[in-house]
This record gives sequence, structure tokens and C-alpha cells, in this order.
Amino acid sequence: MRDPVYTYCREILPPSVVEHATSLSFTRPGACNLALARGNLLEVYEVGLVMKKSDDEVPSAEYEYRDAGAEEFDLPMIREDQTAPGQRSKNTKQPQLHLIGRWSLHGKIMDLRAVQRGKAQGVDRLLLSFAEAKMSLVAFDADTQSIATESIHYYEHDALKQRTFNDGQTCDLRTDPEGRCAALRLYDDQLAVLPFAAPGDLTAAKPYADSFVVNLRDAGIGVRNVRDFVFLSGYLEPTLALLHEQDPTWPGRAEEAVDTCSVTIVSLDLGRNSVSILNAASKLPYDCRTLLPVPEPVGGVMVFASSSITHVANGAISCISLLNHAAKHGIGASMQNYLDETNVDLELVLDPCGSVCTLVGSNTVVLWTQYGSVFLLRLAGNGRLIKRIVAKQIAGTDIRKNPHELTAPVWDDISILPSCATELHLVYDDDSAHLSDEQLFFIGGRSGRSLLVGVRDANTLDSTSGDSDNIAEDDIEAELYGDAPPSSTTNKSSEREEWAASYTTTVYDEIVGTGTVVGMDIGVSAASGAAENLEMVSCMGNEWRGSLCIQQRHIQPEIVASFDLPGSPVRGVWTVRCLREYNIGGVMQAADLASLADLSDTFMVVSRDTSTSVFAAGDELQELDRTGFYINGPTIDVGEILGYTRVVQVHTHGLRVVNASGREVQSIGFDQDQAVIAEISDPYVLVRMRSGKTVMFEASSDSGRLREAAVPSYFEGGQVVAASLFEDMHHVLGTNREWAERNKDTLNDQARASGEAMHDGDFDNLYADATVKKRRRGVDPTATQRQSRRKHSDDVFDDLYDEGDSDKSDEEETEDAKDEGARPEDVRGDSPMYVLVLTDSGDLNVLRLPQFECVWTTRRLDNLLDTLVGAQVDGAKLASDSSSDSDEEGTARNHVAAASAAHGRRVDQIQLVQLGGDSITDTHLLVLTTAGEVAVYRAFEHCAHEYTSQRAASHADLQLDTDDSLALRFVRMQHDVLAYDPEYQQKMRRVQARQEKAYAEWEERSKMQAVEKVEEERTARKRAVEKQQREEAMAVADWDEGSDEEVGASDSVVAKAEENIEVSVAAPDDIYADDSTLSKPAQDIPEQPITPSENKPAEDNDIDDAEAALRYPLDLTRKFIVLDNLGGYPAVFVTGLRAVVVLAGSKRYARVHPIRVPVKLPPSLQPLEKGFDAEASGLLMPGRPLVGVARFHSRACANGIVVLTQSGTLVVARLPVSAQTARGGIEFDSAWPVRCIPAGTAHSGISTQGGVAFHAGSKSYVAATSSPEPFYIREPNPDIAFRQATEAAEAAGKPVPAPRTVIPEYQRHDLRTTSVPPLVPRFSIDLLSPETFETVDSYMLDVHEHVAAMQTLELESAQAEGGSRALVCVGTGFVLGEDVMSRGRIYVFDIVDVVPLPGRPQTNRKLKLLYTEEVHGVVSAVGELRGNLVMSEGSKLYVRSFANDTLTSFAFLDCHTWVRSAVGLRNFLLVGDVANGLSFVGFQEEGPARLHVLGRDAHACLPIECADFLVLGQQLQLLAADSHGHLHLFVYAPRDVHSFGGQRLLRRGEFSLRSRVVSLRRIIGSSRHVCLAMTFDGSVHAVSMVPEKTYKRLQRINGQLAKAVPPIAGLNPREYRAVPLHRRQNQAPKRTVLDADLLVPVYTNGSVVRQKEAAQRDGTTADRVLKDIVETESVFGIF
Repeated sequence: MRDPVYTYCREILPPSVVEHATSLSFTRPGACNLALARGNLLEVYEVGLVMKKSDDEVPSAEYEYRDAGAEEFDLPMIREDQTAPGQRSKNTKQPQLHLIGRWSLHGKIMDLRAVQRGKAQGVDRLLLSFAEAKMSLVAFDADTQSIATESIHYYEHDALKQRTFNDGQTCDLRTDPEGRCAALRLYDDQLAVLPFAAPGDLTAAKPYADSFVVNLRDAGIGVRNVRDFVFLSGYLEPTLALLHEQDPTWPGRAEEAVDTCSVTIVSLDLGRNSVSILNAASKLPYDCRTLLPVPEPVGGVMVFASSSITHVANGAISCISLLNHAAKHGIGASMQNYLDETNVDLELVLDPCGSVCTLVGSNTVVLWTQYGSVFLLRLAGNGRLIKRIVAKQIAGTDIRKNPHELTAPVWDDISILPSCATELHLVYDDDSAHLSDEQLFFIGGRSGRSLLVGVRDANTLDSTSGDSDNIAEDDIEAELYGDAPPSSTTNKSSEREEWAASYTTTVYDEIVGTGTVVGMDIGVSAASGAAENLEMVSCMGNEWRGSLCIQQRHIQPEIVASFDLPGSPVRGVWTVRCLREYNIGGVMQAADLASLADLSDTFMVVSRDTSTSVFAAGDELQELDRTGFYINGPTIDVGEILGYTRVVQVHTHGLRVVNASGREVQSIGFDQDQAVIAEISDPYVLVRMRSGKTVMFEASSDSGRLREAAVPSYFEGGQVVAASLFEDMHHVLGTNREWAERNKDTLNDQARASGEAMHDGDFDNLYADATVKKRRRGVDPTATQRQSRRKHSDDVFDDLYDEGDSDKSDEEETEDAKDEGARPEDVRGDSPMYVLVLTDSGDLNVLRLPQFECVWTTRRLDNLLDTLVGAQVDGAKLASDSSSDSDEEGTARNHVAAASAAHGRRVDQIQLVQLGGDSITDTHLLVLTTAGEVAVYRAFEHCAHEYTSQRAASHADLQLDTDDSLALRFVRMQHDVLAYDPEYQQKMRRVQARQEKAYAEWEERSKMQAVEKVEEERTARKRAVEKQQREEAMAVADWDEGSDEEVGASDSVVAKAEENIEVSVAAPDDIYADDSTLSKPAQDIPEQPITPSENKPAEDNDIDDAEAALRYPLDLTRKFIVLDNLGGYPAVFVTGLRAVVVLAGSKRYARVHPIRVPVKLPPSLQPLEKGFDAEASGLLMPGRPLVGVARFHSRACANGIVVLTQSGTLVVARLPVSAQTARGGIEFDSAWPVRCIPAGTAHSGISTQGGVAFHAGSKSYVAATSSPEPFYIREPNPDIAFRQATEAAEAAGKPVPAPRTVIPEYQRHDLRTTSVPPLVPRFSIDLLSPETFETVDSYMLDVHEHVAAMQTLELESAQAEGGSRALVCVGTGFVLGEDVMSRGRIYVFDIVDVVPLPGRPQTNRKLKLLYTEEVHGVVSAVGELRGNLVMSEGSKLYVRSFANDTLTSFAFLDCHTWVRSAVGLRNFLLVGDVANGLSFVGFQEEGPARLHVLGRDAHACLPIECADFLVLGQQLQLLAADSHGHLHLFVYAPRDVHSFGGQRLLRRGEFSLRSRVVSLRRIIGSSRHVCLAMTFDGSVHAVSMVPEKTYKRLQRINGQLAKAVPPIAGLNPREYRAVPLHRRQNQAPKRTVLDADLLVPVYTNGSVVRQKEAAQRDGTTADRVLKDIVETESVFGIF
């Protein structure tokens, strides 16, 4: 292969496993923040108190599980008669997590800790550690809402490194509880100590001092092999407890040394940089792993081992609590006096590294085990002397004692697989005082869910004060040793249970994750059924507990109905709600409703190119013939005003106002101008005209009519590029003086620096008379009734017969409305109203209505900066300055607009909206460019430094000009939706022109068909008459005059009938015309009819862009549609190039998800020929953009939407949303829409090898699930095994084995040699329903038979259509111990259709075992090669054909050690070995079939986990992932001299993912194959090949950005993606892999200025770079 190959790699899904967590006050003083580390992703949350309403509560429904061996299989069955544990009453405040920000770092976070700075400083800092030995101190920048790096500490020096590399380097961080220092563990027994400035010391130049490194081996203390270390509280100097093992041992040396661990307490002298020993406790069990510091008054540390828990205080062992009977054998004789056998009957085995614990109070610990069980541990004793540790299980299933018990549901409680735990300190207010006695914890999970848990102790007595101990020492001894009577023992036992029963737990919130991942496959979504709507199904968890995670990049709504309206294609759709009014006592009063959300839609308005149709909305759409709506032209916008009692329609020539009965109330016309875009927000109507001016109308509650409002002069000068209305319903946007009143302390600090302080009384005088008028939209029904009470009578019945109001002209109505002097406050209430105006110079102005006072402005919005900062602008001068621009300024504005158009995009539309509902008050600014890009900004409160300095220096009585300005800034939020096409609008106009042409041709064809049909009927009638005449002539011989007259009469009748038929079809121009247009009187507005020549579309070559832009003004079509309730989420629907939905859930973080709706051409646009391709013909655009959407709410489709596709089809859909994500609902408040479902039964796990496989034939999934079972060794003596087998066969009445038969090991009896046997998984193959993902069939494997490989393969079969069929192939292996020869099996399953069970239609499929065979080795890999099965047996590879339901081997290959991957492509096979690298194998099918190795990895030492092919045109590349998380790229180039004739595979690049790759799946595109690499932490990377020119252009820009963009925490992006030196294959890496994780975020969410600068330095344009990125990632968008 002579042509060079290049690779493109980008992370398309961030990691989701919560590995580390800590609590701190990070964003502001007094805030309760939570920092999470998810791989290289740093997330910061804030814990807030949210009022939980009864409408928002979801009944806690727990799962019922059925045995997998039963006849019926049902995974998630909801029991609705139960409520969640600790569920609160109605309308109470509860803690909730709010996501502040998320930042992707160029390094995996190994640990993080909070640096407490005290109340004087206000906020805490965050200390992060990275591999190999780095840590960074970061702080939160409140001005930009970003992370600021304060210090970088690097310890990767050769003098500190050990001789051998340690891949298990943990980089553990610990911080002193008093905030004096932090310690980083590096290179085994060395500590890097970073001293901090004293908390509250504001005089320090920097918050830290110089760090120093302590070698614990050489510091004079002789500490070796440190396993864990923690800081202790209550000491004058920073004090550490070190858990170490001086003489390492292992279970095989238990007879010689068992008590080898020690706990040493050392003190750090920060002044002398030294360490000294305070005390030490030795002779601890050898399996001790972790430490937990215990605060005062108990003190000391708890040491956790696999079979015991030890408490150590003051260098002495208090007690060693045994967790099982086998623990006694691992403890030496010298420690027998400290043994506590209280918990020995638990038979519990801990994995200290996989378990987490946290303190509840001073003497109680909550322990989450590696199995998900939760225990309470109580330290019982007298003061510091602890003699007992009592354990009580409070959650989870005891799988060791009852491995088959399925009665305890564990998915909906606090039982999770833990990864970390931290305590949160939340300050409660008066409304949440009932929560003040709770302790709040966050538990990170490795099985998908992380929980915010509240723990409450009903008994608040101190359990460490002697006689007040709830578990008194004497009582425990009496119970254990029988010193008390039975009755007394029973009473004491019941008292003992009370302490655990007094603790209650409540789950307040959860974070959904998709890791840890053990397997992944790609399938087709059953909801859509389209081949391009793919979904990723991954397995997360482990063998003890697992779940399935279904992820889709696009939102795929549930289609309720889809229909094509007759006539030309639809161009716009709107739905409105309108309350009907009644005349009660002479006062108009609206209908009383319990909630406005329950009000169904009243009208649906559909706009076409030349007409408008009105439908009565509801469960059925009925077209209305006679309404007050304008129907003789297109509609611009429709909305509600006057408290949902009126509907206003904006059309091209004017406005129409109608009531709930559809009667016209008011009509206003536009003189010599046309409307092109409008927005309606009660009580304002904002309209932009074709001439460029902007007008606004205001509704009066007194008259119920619209009147034109006075606008600034620059509104009429054509300087407004975009405008939008905004109502601050939650009063979020505050002014500068309101901020100053809330932050008096901050201003006083600044005033003291200037020598003058302000007092509270001064603030009271300052704001005594300064009030801001606030208005609120009347959405409450009671407020709606008050607003709609008017003295004039326009009752619905009067409207039907009285047309006096409609007789007035538009000018008279406008003048009457102005003379009435309507008070807008009566309609708007007290919610402030604003209008956002984007000028042609790029400035964004926020004007307060109705005064049009400029309260905030920012320069050059079109640059899309990361932070929008307000500028000082005088609102009074804004209008005059804009109206009196000089020619030079106008020319400058034109240059700005030209420059914006030159780089392919300009701001098209803007929208300010509040997302999240009543309890969420975040405001977001959405910006849409003409190229289809969507920028999302989040507003945050920020007072300008100039104002704070002026206010601090001025007197309180002084009024500042900027007091009423908004204290506001916007920060740009990151998202990965990439949409860019500068020519999108031109392409869409051409598509619409072609559609109009196609419709005209169809209409003409319909006319011709109708005429031809009439001609045929006329000819048939004429022939029938002639035939009848001939028959009469033959029957009658004599002709007289009477017969001639009859014939003439019959001829006249036929002629008259033909005339009538011709009249009915002579002018079929209005086949679908509205009858109301024929009978309705002339409208008040002068019409401008369109001539037939304008209706006729032009040819494709004759379509002029200017004419198309005039006829189809897409740039002036409203593309932001605010939806108050989209499946439970307040959202904004963005139409255009790539339709997206912007929504914010309970985490208060705006998520941007693309949405995909099926698009098809209506019959009227399809030609007669077969095999028609709509996209190729230009009638549909690729990418399936949506052109319109509206809210749709009815009983049949609650909180849904009606979507208008580009072909003019209306689709009614809804989101399949469930608030209980853990119960199988779809969660949209995540990076991708995700759905998590537990696998198998209540405590089933998932196979870490087989995972899941998609069966394309039935569109079903097959999963390898497991359940725990105890493991015992088998009988080693074959004679005894034969005798036992014979006895068992005779007892069962089965044939006895033949003499001298060797019984296989897996069929022999167990030898029960221990009371605590290890747990091993028992596997089964489960068939899952594609709709509900419940288990519908299962095949149980033998005991100790593990699933090693499982895939769906296309194998040749003569019985199947097409010669091949999809079969599920499973490879297994028996795990019986290291002294037993390994065996395995191969299974071939098919999925067949059966008759479903009654009432369960999802059980219409079953697993059918076609073939099974036992082989002499573990089947570790399966694959497909030319329709044949490729399977490995250890180090051998076989090619087997599947014919007549039998596998026949016909080719084999001897490999190296252990084949882990085998992937076929045509006649080539890619084989990955777990220890000997990659092999490229050729398959010879003709003649004697054989496999021969074409090339191997030159070094042959890579531990390959999985491998696959990459294809770009005629180029082929080999991709392999090793067990260390590195990607390696090879090529087969036999003509290259370095390949030795192709014997060596040439290495072409490497790329580090920093996480183990668990699965590689290849997606086949038109000319490019893309591989998706799923990693252990839940991230997904897309790898594809790119052309050389594209790579070099993007690589040069990427190199510039690596130097220009300051990285967070001072990390090196190149070093992060580079393979470590000791893992490289003895050669310099080739730079052929492009790391797009730095390039794409800059060009997707970065500022335009930075994009242009980076592109210009490379001699290209930002448009060219964006097109390259879009073209490269076009294959990624199929999800």
C-alpha cells in the first residue's frame, strides 16, 4: 500500500462512571457543591432545595421479578401499591442536584479533594491528581463561570521514579481536615506534601507554599509497602495514619505469616519538611486494605480487611470483628484476645477496594459492599475503648445465604455497586427545617446509578457515653454467652434491633450513568424500524449485578399519527388554546379551569404557499369552513393574547384577532408592506416587515383590542436584524441595585478599602422609593377571569349576530384603541417584559417594555464569544444615536454584515427563554446562525465591576445611572450537535421550488386524468346509445316520425348530461378549495392575487436565488418554537438544517438533542415511475430537516407535538418519557437519551465477556446474564467420581455409566471444604423483547460454564432465503480450577416466531438451539468468514461450515497463546492474541481450503483485546485495541521494503484512550467504515480514516490550538493521547492520528474570532474547516 493512510478519532460520548466525589463550597460562599470525576470529565453540582409538588411526584413502583426458570418471563413488572421509602408529603422542600458545569480535561482524574479555605475566604478550591504523578489546584471563576488553574505540581522526575513501572499507580490524594496541607501518594512509598496558607489568611500572596516529597522508606521511619493512608483530626500538626505491610505475604503463606500489616501514626512538620512517628499498631491481618478515620469522641481508625474489621486507637488494637468463621484461620495467636465474634454468622466476605463506607454520627458507619448490600456498623464500647462492632444489613439481598431468593427487589433502593461516597453539608431554610436532623450523602455507583441519600437517626442519644449506649457491653455479653435468662435475652435482642431500625434512608435524587461497561452491540431501534436509526445497547455492572443501557443520539419520538393534507405542501403549522367567555351579569368572564396545562388545543392553523387552512384541534382534526381567520394567503404566526381569551393571526397583509368560537373580533392591515416574520407574547405582537422596519402591537385588557405601540426610531430604519420577546415569569433578571442590596457585605468590604462604609439604613433609604414595575403573564385561570372582565359586551352569542365591530376600518380601530388608553399592567400582571433586539452592527440590546428602555447590551453577538459581557450603554441615547448614524457608520455596519456573510454565517434568530418549569429559574439565550449552528447561553447574575466600585465609593443616597441596568452575563454551554451548511437556505428554497413544480405537474396530471375519464365515460355512453339504437332498428322494421322524435329527445338528454359533466370538471383549479372562500363576503383587507405565472414553478436551471429568496423567505421563518411541556420537559424546538430540541430537566442543565422524524413524500409529489429517489431528484434534502413544529395536547396525545416535515407531511408525536429512569424510562437529561433496565432477575449480573448481541432478523437482543452461586472444588479421584455417578444414576433410574468411564470434572460432585466458599456466576442466555427489553426466553448453561464469546453471525444456510441467515453463536468454557483441564462448548441458536402467551404479545419469540458441541478448550472468540463460522479453541483457530444444522471443520490455523478476537472481511481475517499481538490472515476458498498468515505485528507482544478493519475507498487499515486502553493502527503493505514482503504489519499510528476498550463495532457507510470503541468507563470514541488533504489541514490547525488554547489544570493534550514510553514498540510514533477532541469543540462551541484566527494562520478559512469536520462526521449521525 503506497498511499499514506490517516486516521480521525474523536470522543462522541463522554465517560459516565462516577469514580471520585467530594463536597465543598466551590462556586460561591456558602454553596453546597459536589465535584465528580468521571474519567477525564469534571462535573460540578450544587445541592439546592426544591419544592416538590404532588404533580411532580412519581409513585415509587418497585420491580417484581420472576424466576428465570419459570414458564413466563417478565423483567420489569411494576407494583403500584408501594411507595418509595422515605417518600415525603406534598409541597415540601427536598434536596436536588443541579449541574453547574462540566469540563473535559486532557487527562484522566485519578483523585480529587476539596481544599477548605474557611469562611473568611468564602470559597474552597479543588485539588486534582493525574497520572503518573501530577496534581493541580483549580478554582471557580465566577466572572466567566469556568475553571481557573492556580497551580501545577509535577513530580514525574527520574530521581523519584522506581526502577520498574507501576501500572497500578493510584495517585491517591488526601487533605488535612483543618486545611493545612494535602498529600499525594506517588511511586509506592513516597508522599508529595503541599502546604496551604492558613484558612482565612487573606495576606498570603498565593494559597499554597512550596511542596516537598517524603520518602517513607528513607525518612527514618522504615515504612514500606503502603496500602492506604488518611489524615486524622484533633492534632496540632497534620497527622497521617499509614496502613502498610512490612513483610509481604499471600494466602499461600498463611501458615508462616498472617499478621503482617501495621498501622503507623506519623506527624508532618511543615516547617522542617520532616516526618516523625507518634505510635504504631502491628500484628494486623494480612488482608487489610483500607482505612477510615473515626472522629472524636471515639477517635482512631477503622481497618477494613476481606474477613474482618479492626479498630485501632492510640497505637493499640481495640477489637477485631470477624465477619465469617474462616477469618479465624487468618489471624495469629497473639491477636486472639482482641477477637469479636458478634458478626461471625454473617459469613460476609468484603472486597475493601470495591466497598465504600461513610460515617453517620460519631460511632455509626454505613457500609456498601461489592455486591450492593448495605450494612450499618455500630461501634460499641466505653469512650475510646471499642470492644464490639455490631453489623446489621439494611438493604440488598444476602446472596451468599440465599443465592436463589428473588423476593427482595433491589433496584429501587439504596443498594448499588459503590465506587465512592462523600457527605454533603447543606444549609436548610425555614421551609426545610424538617430535614435539619438528616445527614446527606452522595454515593457514586459503578452499576449505572449514583444516589443522593438522606440518612436520619430517630434516636439522637450519644451511644459512646457509658450507660447511655444503645448496645451496652453487658447486654451483648449476656446475649452471646447466655448469662441472662431467656426472657431477658429476648428483650435485649429486641432492643439491639431497635438501633438499626431507628435509621431511615431516603433517596432524593440520582445521576444516571452508563458504566462500567463490559460489552456493547449496535442494533436497529424497534420504535422506528428504519435501518439508519441505530441504537447502542451496552452491558454495565459485573457478574453480581448488571443492567442494560440503551442509548440513541437522536430523539426518536413515538409517532401517534401521520397524514398528508390535500393540496399543496404545508409550510407552517400552529396550535393555539383559547378560553371561551360567557356574559355573567354584564361582565365577560372566562371559563374556570383547574389548570391551564389541562386545556386542550382549540385550533390548528396550517399555512401553505398561497392559502391557510384552519382545523378544530382535539382527538380528531376537523377542517372549519367558516371562521374569522385569514385563509386567502400564507400565515406568518399565530398565538394567544389577553390571558388565552383571544387568538391573533399574523399574515402577510395584516393581523386578525378571533375569539374561542372562531369569530373575528378585530382586523388590522399593513399599508403598502408585507409581514415576513412575527412573534407573539401576551400582550405584545412583534412584526418585522419586508421593508425592514419592525412594528409592535399591544393588547388592551379594557377594550380587548390591539393597538400599535410607539417604537424607537431605529426600529423603522431597517437596522434590526433579529428581535424576540421575553417574559421574566420567575423574576430572574435582577438589576444592579437589587444585586447591591443583596450583597451589602461585599460592598462594605470595598467601601472600607476606600474609607467609607455603607449601613443597612442607608440601603433602606436608597431603595425606599425605587421600585421597578413588574408584570406577570396571566396564566393562572383565576387571573385570567379577572383580566377578561370587561364592561363592554362581546358575548359569543352577540358575535354571531352583531358585526358592528367588524364594520370599522383598520384605521378607526387603531385610533379607538389609542384613545381608550388601555393599561397594559391589567393584562400582564407583574412579570417584566423585555424585547431583545439584534442590530445590523452585531450588538444585542435588551429593552424593558413598555418604555423601550435599554437595560443591557453586549457588543458583536455574531462573534459568539464564550462569555457575553454587558457594556455600559445609555438607554436614552440609544434611539437618537441609532437614528442619526452618519454615512461612515452606516458603511461600517455594511462592512460588518458583509464580513459576517463572507465567513459563511450570520446570526439568523435569537430567543431568550426560561427552561425547567415553575421550580427552575434558569434563563437561556439561544442563537441560530444562517448556517444552521445553534449556540446556547446560560444567564447568570453578575454585577459589573465598574458599578460595584462606583457604588462602594459613592454615598447611599446617590442615584447612579446604571442602577436599573440588569446585573447579567451569559456563558456559552457546550454541546456536541454539529450542524453547518452555509448553503442550507438556498438548497431548501430550491427543494421547495421543485416541490411546487412537482405539485403543479401532479395537479395538471390530475386534470388530464379527470378529462380523460370524462371522455371515456362520454364515449362509453355514446356507444351504449348507438348500440341501443341499432338494436331498436333491427327490431322495428317500420320507421315513423314518432321514433325520430324519440331519438332526437334521447340525443338531447345525452348532450345535456355531457354538458353537466363538463361543467363539473371544466375548471378543476380548486379541487381542494375551501367552500368558505366561495360563499364568504369580501374581506376588509385588499387582496393581492397571485397570477398563474407566479404559481407555475420555474425549471431547475431557471431558478433564480433572488426570486426564490423572495418567494420562500426561509431566513425570515421563525425557527425557535417554545414548548411549555414536551413530555414533561419545558423545551425549545429548533427547526432547520438539523432539527434539535433544547431542554432542561431536574439537573437544570440545558441539553441539546437532535430529533429525527420519518420523512416521506406525499403521493401528490411522487411521479409515476418506480424506483423513485426523492433525495436524488432534489425533492427532499438529506439530513431530514424539519421546517415546523407546534404544541399538540389532547386526550389521545398528551403533551405532544405536531411536526411539519420538509415534504409537507404533518406528524403527531410524543416523547416516550418516564421520570423514573431506573425503572426503564428514557432519560433525556443526560449526554445522550438513555434508558437503563436491570438485567435478568433481582440480583442478576451480566457477562463480562459475552455481554449482548443484536439479532437483525428478529430485531431482538440476546444477553448473557448471570446469578451468583458458591464454588466448590470437584472430586479429584476418578474412582470415587465414577462410584458417585453410578449411585446417582441408579437412584434417578437412569442408565449407569459404562465401566472404566472417566467422568468429566464438571459432572463430578462437590467437595465442601469451607464454610465461606467463593461466589462464581451461573450463566444463562436470555432473549430480550425489542420493545420492553424484558426476558421472554432463557437457556440455562451448566454449572461453572462461563460465557466467553457471543455474537450474531450471518452463516450460509440452504434453508434460508438468500442463502444465509443470522444465528447467535455462543462460545463457553468451564472454570473448575487451575488443576483441571479446560473444556468448552459452542452453541448455535436461532430466534423463531411462536404463538405468544395470552395478554403478553412480546413473548412471540423463542430461542431455538440448532447445534451444540463440546470441544477440548475454551471457545474464546467467534467470527464470520465468507458465510462460515470462525471459532477459537484456546490457541487454535477453526473455520467451520454450517450445513444441515451441523458444524463441519474444513480449515484451521495454529495461533500463539490465546485468541481473543477474530474478525472477517471478505477473504481476510484479523486475529488478535491476548499475549502475542495481531495477525493478518488470508483465506483460500478455492481448491483445498486453508488459512495462511499474510503478516504479523513486528514485535508480537501487544495484549490485544479486540480488533477490526477500517476502510476508506480502496484503502484498508487494521485497528487493534490492547488491554491498557491504547489503539494501534497497522497496514498490510507487501510492496514496502520495511514489511519484508508483507510478513510484517507496518505500524501507522497509535492513540491512547486511557481506558480499557471492551468492544469495537464497525459501521459501514457509503464509502467509509467507522469503528466505535466503547471503553470501560462508558465513553465512546469514533475512529475513521480521512483523506490526506483533510488530515493535514486539520492537523495543522489542531497543533495551533494545542498551543493557543490554555488547558484546564495545565495538562498537555498531546501527552494525554500519547502512548506511554514503556508501552511503545521500540520506535517513534508516527503522527497519522488526528485528535479531534481539541479541534471539534473549538469549531462547534468556540467563538468565531478564534475559529477565523486558527484557520487564517493555516492559510484556509473557517468555512473550509467546518465542512471537513461535517463531512468526516457525517457517518456518526446515524444514531
